[in-house]
Amino acid sequence: MRSVLLICSLLFLYDPLFAQDTVTIHHTWYTTCFDNQKHIPYLVQYSLTAEMLSCYSPMKRTNRFKADPLDAEASNLNNDYKASGYDRGHNMSAEDNKCDATGMKECFYFTNMFPQTHHLNAGVWKTVETMERQYAIDEGKIYVYIGSKGIKTTIGEDAVAVPDSCWKVIYHYKSNAWEGYIFPNDNEAGKDPAPYMIPNETLFDRIGMTLH
Repeated sequence: MRSVLLICSLLFLYDPLFAQDTVTIHHTWYTTCFDNQKHIPYLVQYSLTAEMLSCYSPMKRTNRFKADPLDAEASNLNNDYKASGYDRGHNMSAEDNKCDATGMKECFYFTNMFPQTHHLNAGVWKTVETMERQYAIDEGKIYVYIGSKGIKTTIGEDAVAVPDSCWKVIYHYKSNAWEGYIFPNDNEAGKDPAPYMIPNETLFDRIGMTLH
């Protein structure tokens, strides 16, 4: 598997502007390639295991959204989201971190967020998050990659980019299989993820990068 660090390094080689504006940050359970100009992740990657989800006393989500201390100036974005009409959409979800206090804290950094409509965030996006956790429990381990495409508008004084669409790719480690989706970031997406699944033959073209 190609690491996120290598993916970001390759993007730097092919896109000088990306190199200037993007930082790669490794946290306990996820890695983010965060665009300091657009103020959203270009890519978030993590592995999710059955062990990460199998604790005796799971924690409740904290909802303590804050700047990432490893990129504090560019990710101090709480005021931008306030009254914007958009959710602070997790890339790696809080539920994935319910067994680890450090992971729970770090998943609320804005380097793990992009603006999503509530309809998407609480709808089909949440459905796929639930699917991921079941995959991890059933298969032992999966890899997840998350990104977005396009900019429909911006929010706040920092002009945080609001994606046109949000995508998610799951690599099934046990069966060496890929599963990918692109969802419109609007109020129209249905709750069933099946219509948004990307055929494998066009998966990497549709998301605009190679992950293997």
